[in-house]
Amino acid sequence: MKKPPRTENPMEDLLTLAYDLRDKDGGCPWDIEQTHESLAKYLIEESSELVDVIEEGIIPSTVQDFKEELGDVLFQVVIHAQLAKEKGYFTFHDVARTTTEKLVSRHPHVYGESVAQTPEEVLRAWEKIKLAERENKKNTRIGLEYKEPSYIDGVAKAMPALQRAQRLGEKASRSGFDWPSGKVGVAAVREKINEELEELDRALLENHARAKEELGDLLFTLTQYGRLLGIDTEGALRSASKKFEKRFRFMEKEVLERIKAGEKISASEWESLWRKAKTTLRS
Repeated sequence: MKKPPRTENPMEDLLTLAYDLRDKDGGCPWDIEQTHESLAKYLIEESSELVDVIEEGIIPSTVQDFKEELGDVLFQVVIHAQLAKEKGYFTFHDVARTTTEKLVSRHPHVYGESVAQTPEEVLRAWEKIKLAERENKKNTRIGLEYKEPSYIDGVAKAMPALQRAQRLGEKASRSGFDWPSGKVGVAAVREKINEELEELDRALLENHARAKEELGDLLFTLTQYGRLLGIDTEGALRSASKKFEKRFRFMEKEVLERIKAGEKISASEWESLWRKAKTTLRS
């Protein structure tokens, strides 16, 4: 039986906990079996739960949930670092030190002589520094295909698709590749959306593959429209989905017993229920 780690240093306690769980002598059978690959999905899951709490709003009644979800994400970092330590790669402290040094180097306007007066200037400088970092890494990636550094590097493939599309456009814009600024650019993207809709209509008359391609182009363009409007398209879609879920549950409750009895609800009644839900739940 292991003694629970309880000292005045909570971070060290968490690291000890990770070691104890992985210890083949008295540790947790489930944790001992895990690998970086098997744990990856939990990092995504825990991060998503944290985002859920943030989007609900950080208020006194959700602060405890916020703290717990932050801890769950932190533990994912800790347990991955524990596995890496067991393999002789690095420790959690190495991770923390590397991150600190990297962020210091990327903020020369805070820790150096550079000057940045606006967030936009900071982002442009940030991308130049990251490009230089990737260039320096090219000789260390032995056995891996080398790709020339790009402004769109670092956009994770595992991101939700809308978020990734908007992020790609955002990063590409820092190279100068973007729609015109201001209302002219917004109007140009709006026109492009109409064009993509027309192309989708034509593709629907051809085949499924072409329709899928054109729908993808339309969605990508919509994310750039959101970006120029200053709207997070991923967050906007999550909000819309949440609103739909709330309204559907309201409608479903109204006719649930009838559905269970096998009755088919007509399209016109669903439409009436939808209008009722919108009016009742408007906020």
